[in-house]
Order: sequence, then structure tokens, then C-alpha cells
Amino acid sequence: MTRKLTVLGLFLFIALILNGCTENVTDTATEVKIKVIEKPDPSLRKVKVRTDGMLSEVGYSQPHPFGVDNEVLLDLKYYEQYDISRGDIVVFKTKNKKDQDTDIARVVGLPGEAVSIKKGQVYINDNKLKAFYGDDSSFDNNDSWKVVHLKDNEYYILADVRWKGVNDSQTAGPFLKKDILGKVVGYEQE
Repeated sequence: MTRKLTVLGLFLFIALILNGCTENVTDTATEVKIKVIEKPDPSLRKVKVRTDGMLSEVGYSQPHPFGVDNEVLLDLKYYEQYDISRGDIVVFKTKNKKDQDTDIARVVGLPGEAVSIKKGQVYINDNKLKAFYGDDSSFDNNDSWKVVHLKDNEYYILADVRWKGVNDSQTAGPFLKKDILGKVVGYEQE
């Protein structure tokens, strides 16, 4: 009986230690879909989608707002009042692209964080990002990237469909706050 209790106690101790080592970063604020805006405020700017990196299967009716040549609504002044947050879909300036000066993707890493990707799963400071956009199920090649340590004023931006994110942080590295032009807040349904 004493031996069973010892083994049980040891098992519980190990389980507690392992549970403490598997913290997650969560995002409960970000909506899965951007909203339809019936009568957009004139201050919002229409932006044409030029790549399909945000064309994930999250239940939009057709046409998908992030389909190439569709338009989404951008609030250019949003970040004058609010901080950039994990999960925000943003329009950002591309780096070294003569044929495309802006693109659209999601903020996943914030200043001061260490971002890595292991087999398609995003990790923040070695903790799994448990959000609908933290793991790209379209990744069948199990790509992994080394840790990127973000400095003050740097953000890690990724397309929801990673292999289509040709201008985001996986190829261009971190982006400065000044590279983020505004927040995508919705779209007009036609």
C-alpha cells in the first residue's frame, strides 16, 4: 500500500511539473472573421487584396473578403488611439518589393518577445500560441524557423496561410511600427 502511494505521489509530482512547463499564450479577443460593415465610415479606406495569404478556410461565404482583388476596409488612424495587438490584421509596407508596396497579414509577435515556429505552430517565448491562427494546418511540410527576438518597436507579422505569405516576417523579418499602416476592420459585402 505504501509503495502504491509513493508511486502515485511521484506520478502526480511529475504531472504537476510537466503541466507547469506547458504554458500557452492565448488570444481570446480576436474574432475568427472580420465583420461586414454595412455603411462604412468615410474615414475608412478601401484596400485591394493583392495576395491570398489571408485566404484561410474560416467560414466566410463567397466571395471571401481576402480573395485577390477584393477590398477590405482599413482604419489608418486606429493605431493613433490604440496599441497594436496580437491577432490584429494589418496592412503593412513590404520590404524590397518593387511590384507590391503593401500587403495584409496578422500580427503574432509583439515587442520584446521571442517568436519561433516549430512544425507550423507559432511559439511566443517558448509557449505555444493557442489561437485559431497559431497553427497553420495547410503546412504539410512541417517547416520550422529559428527564434527571432523582437526589439522595442518590432512586430512579427504572418499570413494565416503561411506558405502564401510571401511578404511577411517569415521572409522579411520583423516589421517596425512605422511599417504598419493601419488595421483591417472589416469589409463591405456586395
